Parts: sequence; C-alpha cells; structure tokens
Amino acid sequence: MTEGKPHVTDLVPVDGITENELVQITASVEAGSHHPLAKAVINKAEALSINVVEAENRKALAGKGVEGYLNGKHVLVSAPSRLDSPLDGIWQNRVELLEAEGKTVVITLENNRVIGLIALQDTLRSDAIDAMSMLRVLNVNAVMLTGDNPRAAAAIAGQLGMEYRAGLLPEDKVTAVMELNRNHSTMMVGDGINDAPAMKASSIGVAMGSGTDVALETADAALTHNRLTGLPEVIALSQSTRKIIRENITIALGLKAIFLVTSLLGITGLWVAVLADSGATALVTANAVRLLKVKLPQIKK
Repeated sequence: MTEGKPHVTDLVPVDGITENELVQITASVEAGSHHPLAKAVINKAEALSINVVEAENRKALAGKGVEGYLNGKHVLVSAPSRLDSPLDGIWQNRVELLEAEGKTVVITLENNRVIGLIALQDTLRSDAIDAMSMLRVLNVNAVMLTGDNPRAAAAIAGQLGMEYRAGLLPEDKVTAVMELNRNHSTMMVGDGINDAPAMKASSIGVAMGSGTDVALETADAALTHNRLTGLPEVIALSQSTRKIIRENITIALGLKAIFLVTSLLGITGLWVAVLADSGATALVTANAVRLLKVKLPQIKK
C-alpha cells in the first residue's frame, strides 16, 4: 500500500551522543541490508556525508531487527515492541508520540543501553486509494497485514478505509491468511521475503513487479507493471473469464444434447446436426471474444 521507500523524519539521540553519531552507529549494522528501513538509514547517512564503517558479525533477527559489533561494542537495532526488556517511561512516551503520527520507530542500543531512536515514514502509493475503491465496486474486502506498529498501520488503513492487523511476524501473517481461508477464498498480495510464506498459504498469491525474487517465485501471478489498480482489473477479468467459460460449456453441451435427441427421434437429419455442431464452435468462439471488451471496475467516488 506504500511506496516501500521510507525516509528518516526524526532523530532522537540520548544525551551525550549527536544525531550524526546515532545515524553512524545505526547504519553500521544496517549496512548491506536490503530492508527498506535499513536503506532509509543508509540514505540518511549519505545525505549527512557520514562515513559508515560496517559492523562485524552482523546478523538479521527475524521479525525483530539486526545486530552486530562496532568497536568491540554490541549494537542492536530493533523495533521497540520486540525488545527483550521494556523501555523506561521517557523513551516509551517518545516512541508512542512518534507512532501516533503514523511513523515507524526503530531503537538503537549499544551494550544493552538505549542510545537513541530513529523515526521513519513511508508514503502512500498514489494508486492505493483508487485500487481500494475499485475493489469495493467488485465487493472484494481487503485486510492489510503488516509487521509495522499498530499506530502507523492505523494511519495508513484509515486513509484507505480498510481493516488491518499490525505487529505481525511472518508466521503471524500465515496464521491470519489461514484464518481468512476458512470462510473465504483469499488472495495475498505482497512484495517482500516476509510475505512469501503467507502468499503460499493463500488461495492465490500475487507479487508486485518490484518485489523480491523470493516473492516473485512464490506467487501464482505478478503485477508486472507494479500498479495496484492492476489488481482489481485482474479480478474483474478473471470473473468475466469464469462466467464466459460457464456460458460456453452450457451452449456447447446444450446444443449437442438437443440435436442428439432430435436426430434420434428423426426430427433433424445428420447434416443439420453436423452444421449445428460447427455453429456451436463459432458461437462459443464469438462469445469468448467478448473478453476483449471486459468492463473494468470504475473508481467509486
């Protein structure tokens, strides 16, 4: 639903550490990561002309963050809600204030001591609202599954008028999809590595064209133009295709049944039955051509 290109909005270092030092330390363990948040921190370091020294023994912690060692000190960059011990009141208040603005917050610890936090914010895709409007025309319900914090998720979901489930780990997304599958056929749309398991668990998995290789390989289909409005278009085309297939089967079998009976009863001759069979072929072909003029859903104002 967002561009997937977040940018740093706030830097809140602890007393005794400058904003540049906070960015430098955080970027040292984020270096080399392909995660959008990591790229945003690296881009901020470049914008501030900060020389980033890569930390040693960097390791990604699934659903939590990343860690490494810089100058012999353990550095952990994590989502505040994934820390082993809760934050103190002051830092928790700062996190909540930033999250209330729809921002994503990561917190940096050095030897288990908080040295600051960084707030980032992504922008809503320009076609996201139009895509949701088109889905509503098709009577398709949408639920946003995200690992982001509930406040940031609520800000995005509020703009789109859709349900959301936030703070999810990859396995939580799989669980959510399986729950939805019990009552509905579910299409999971994703672009990241963390989305791949949920895409596999859904009835149909769809990857965005700009997604990771893992997501594209797991998906049953891909939106190569990377347009969210392509999703309701695909659904509308699929619904029309299914409808026409049913019509063609009914036409073909119906005509065969009619002329089989009439030929056996001597009402029509063999040649009439043969011509009717050829006519049925032409008829179902002409009916299928209607797919070229499928009426796509319009944006609901």
